Parts: sequence; structure tokens; C-alpha cells
Amino acid sequence: MKIWILRLWLFILLAFIVGSLSSLFLWGLALIQKTPALLWALPLVSILLYAFSGFDFAKKGMNNFISKLQIDKPAAFPSHTLLITPYVLISTWISQLAGASVGREGTAVLMGANIGEGLAEKWNEHKGVWIRMGMSAGFASVFGTPIAGCLFALEIAEVGKIHIRSILPCLAAALGADWVSQHVWGTNHVSFPSIFMPTFSLLFCAKLACIGLFLGLLGLVYLRSQSIISKSLDKLPVQGPLKAILAGLILMLVLSFPVFFESRGLGSAYLLRPFQEGPSSFAFLKLIATSVSMGLGFKGGEATPLFLIGSQAAANLQDIVSLPIGFLAALGFCSLYTGLAKTPVTGMAIGCELFGSSALICYLVVTLIVMYTSGKSGLFSKQTWAPWIPKPLY
Repeated sequence: MKIWILRLWLFILLAFIVGSLSSLFLWGLALIQKTPALLWALPLVSILLYAFSGFDFAKKGMNNFISKLQIDKPAAFPSHTLLITPYVLISTWISQLAGASVGREGTAVLMGANIGEGLAEKWNEHKGVWIRMGMSAGFASVFGTPIAGCLFALEIAEVGKIHIRSILPCLAAALGADWVSQHVWGTNHVSFPSIFMPTFSLLFCAKLACIGLFLGLLGLVYLRSQSIISKSLDKLPVQGPLKAILAGLILMLVLSFPVFFESRGLGSAYLLRPFQEGPSSFAFLKLIATSVSMGLGFKGGEATPLFLIGSQAAANLQDIVSLPIGFLAALGFCSLYTGLAKTPVTGMAIGCELFGSSALICYLVVTLIVMYTSGKSGLFSKQTWAPWIPKPLY
């Protein structure tokens, strides 16, 4: 009986801390978005991030926790440090304040995972379950999507496998943290329009496949661009601090061009644009800005930029596939990020929670196509593939 009272207390503590941190994080981002991007500060931010680059928690980020989730024996878990939470919070704030095109989900998920692991270590609980609970709480409270937050943590470690044992704890943590964020701290999330599936036909299925292939190839370009930029930076024959300053100068130069004005920072003010306006070049400019920002080592998540890229890019197909622009934007919004994260069930859940359940099969199908078209390696290099699921050929 005592152990369950302790676990209930730990659950309440986890939900409150993570929900509160997400609200604090979003409050800071809201203030930052009202401030013009301080592009001149990018070299300073880069050198600050370099100063922490020797620490394991700063270097591995999300991959560190994915590796921990793949460990069967709790005793084998590496040591834990609470420094992850303030580091990812502050580094994301200053990266976006300086104009780097980075997101927010990575920060929220890392903070949640770190808090969950810390509580498990303190009270000798199974770390894997509590890390997943923290991930669920962070994802859910930063986007207002508790079901998607739960599923993200369950399927992130191994493609094609859901950690059944953690379903109820993760769902409870996601619901609890989201409730704390919205009802205790008054956090508001963007309200998206309801989307309805067009008439089903063989032609409609062919159009879905083409949309998925287009988004998958776009995702592949994003992943390869980021990888090339990162590897090129590593190979430069200059010392670390100079390399960091150079990275900041390169990003400052890129974002200084007027066409990249709207691509600076988080960009959440433009989330509804694809549902309300016609085609534009924003998706491709945002893709360049985000791949350069992440490739050069600036900190933050990738979900919000990829939501923007996917929704706008898919909306640009309206004249080609003759489907409603809102439906196309919703497909791109849900499918690009979750396809690159190799979490297809999460993509379906995001679509249902944000746009309604009418087109839930479409979200899943397009996300699966993106997942395979974009290649074996996604956003997280430490992910593995379940033995039963076929892998992409490249």
C-alpha cells in the first residue's frame, strides 16, 4: 500500500513540475516572439553553447534518453544530472531570441524526461517508465495534445514497437501535466479548424500516396541538408571556439537576407497561415533556415518548424491535386514531423486532437509513407527498428 501512495505522490509531483515548466517555457517564448530577432547575438549564443558542448547531456540531447530507454536492466542506467533542465530551457530561449529557427518540443520532452528520471532515481523507481512519463508530460503540455504526448513516449525508442507496460502511466502523466499547464497556469494553445476527409475513391488514394511521397522527399532533403552542414562544420580546420563563432556568423549572414525575415525564431505565429491563405514560398525558406540552424548546433526542438514546413508545403499542392487546402495543410502538419521522428501512431493522434478524427486514417497513411520515403535514419540517430518491421533500403 505504501508503495502505491508514494507512486501517486510522485505522479502528482511529476505532472505539476513538468506542466509548470512547460508553461514557464511557453511564457518565455511568447515574450521572445514579441522581440525583434537579435541576429548580432548569434555568434555569442554559439560560443555559449560551445562552452557546454563537452558535457554529455549537452552533446547527446534526446538521443541520450532514447539510449536509456533501450536498457533492460534499471541498474545499468548511467548517472543522472538535473543540469539538463535549465540548460535546454535557457539554450532554447537564447537561440530563439537571437533568431535561430528552432522549435520547442525537444526542450519540453527533454525537461520532462530529466524530471522523470530524477524522481525515479531519488525514490528508487524504474527509470525507463518514469522517463517515458516525463516525455509524455512534456510533449502533451507544450502542445496541448495529451494522447499524442503519451504515444510519442511509447514509440520513440524503437520504431514499430509500443511499450505496452507504460501506457497507463504515460497517459496519466500526459493528462495531468496538460491539465496543470492549462488550468493552473492558464496556458493557451493555438486552436486549429476542424478538417473533414474528402470523398473516398481510388483517385483520392493515389493523391494521398503522391502527397506522402512529396513530403517524404522534402523530409529527406531536410535531414540530408542538416547532416551535411553539421559534418562540414566539424571538418573545418579551426579550433573549437573559432568554429562556434563561425557557425554564429554563418547563420547571421543567412538570416540577414530579407526573404528569411519570417523564418527567424520559432514561427508559431504562422501556424494558421496555411489554413487561411494560398500557396507561398515560406515552406522552403523555413526549411533552409531550420536545417542551417540545427546543423550549426543551435538548440531547440524541430516539431514546430516542421509543422510549418509540412503544412505550407502540402498546401502548395492544392492546384496540382485539387483537394481542400485545409485538408492538405493538416496532412502536412501531422505527417512531416512524425514521419521523420518515425512515430506514425503519434502523427495520427496529433491529427485527431488538433483537427478532428474525420481523416485519422489519412494522417496515419501519409505519415507511414513519409517515414519510409525519408530513409532509415530520422531525427534521432539512436532509434532502432523492431525486427518484424521492414526497414527502408537507404
